[in-house]
Amino acid sequence: MLMPALLIAAAVATAAPDQVPGETKTFKDWYVACDNAWNCEAGTLAEEGGDFTTAMALRLWREGGPDAPFRVELTPPEEMATGPARLKIDARPALSGTQDTEGDTVLDEGQALAIARALANGSQASMILSDGRTVALSLAGSSAALRFIDATQQRAGTRGAIIATGTKPDTALPPPLPQLTARAASKLTELPDLKRYPEIIAESGCEYRMEGAEDTVHPLGQRGGLDMALVLIACDSGAYNFGSAVMVATRPMEDPNAGWEFAPAKFDSPTGWGGDDQVPQVVNADWTAETGTLFDRAKGRGIGDCGVASSYAWDGEMFRLSEKHEMGECRGVWEWPRVWIADVSVIR
Repeated sequence: MLMPALLIAAAVATAAPDQVPGETKTFKDWYVACDNAWNCEAGTLAEEGGDFTTAMALRLWREGGPDAPFRVELTPPEEMATGPARLKIDARPALSGTQDTEGDTVLDEGQALAIARALANGSQASMILSDGRTVALSLAGSSAALRFIDATQQRAGTRGAIIATGTKPDTALPPPLPQLTARAASKLTELPDLKRYPEIIAESGCEYRMEGAEDTVHPLGQRGGLDMALVLIACDSGAYNFGSAVMVATRPMEDPNAGWEFAPAKFDSPTGWGGDDQVPQVVNADWTAETGTLFDRAKGRGIGDCGVASSYAWDGEMFRLSEKHEMGECRGVWEWPRVWIADVSVIR
């Protein structure tokens, strides 16, 4: 099951030329995703129309760059994680590992590359639980998913590739992380009263507000001689997604006689909802004043196993994408893989 087209459109909307998130792809029973710094993740999906036992039961992470860390992990459903699990691939001896505090089993990292190659070339695999029960794991799509990682990390044709091996040395370096500066919010002596500004709500484009919808206002602080406030106007809503139009209110610094002026907030990348001709909307919004971060999490369906989640750093003038996670396939992936990351420093 794919998440609704509205969320897919938001996920693939054109970003700034220097800000292109990575991709999430599905190959049969496997998903794979890489971010802009070539950090990649791949794992198993739930069976089509079945339960979620196999969803994310086996996951691999590999960072970009020579000699980068590589991790293979078994993740049984919580009620099955009573002890370390083991991985069985074809007729090979079962592979054991160490159970972490979350109940997941981390396999020998020194053998991670060999394990990944065995998965890609194998016919059958299963997760053996601590009580002896087995969970069959589909390998359909594993080779294509791991080949995608090789290509993204520019390892194809090198000795370090998982699938597309060759004779060249593994020397490619990932792009550096974008550097962002976020401004933590500071208090204001007064905030705008939205009850006095019904026309602002109308101008936000929120025509279908739910009865009893509550707007929120948060201080951003002072900059350039202005008091600044973040305004989240409760907007279009559904059963599990609640949109908020994002505006920024300003007035001359600490002048109680001056009126507040409202303008659509600026973002450097598409938000969860809202077209080019609308006030940007974030979905299921959350604001963290201490780090100047606005969160946007649009679910593909109510149980939350697909969707798009982004965080934006407020730099004093606009919101800049600092992290993004995405999963377009609704097949039990509760922890959506990351496709964008920036290095954020906070000014307080």
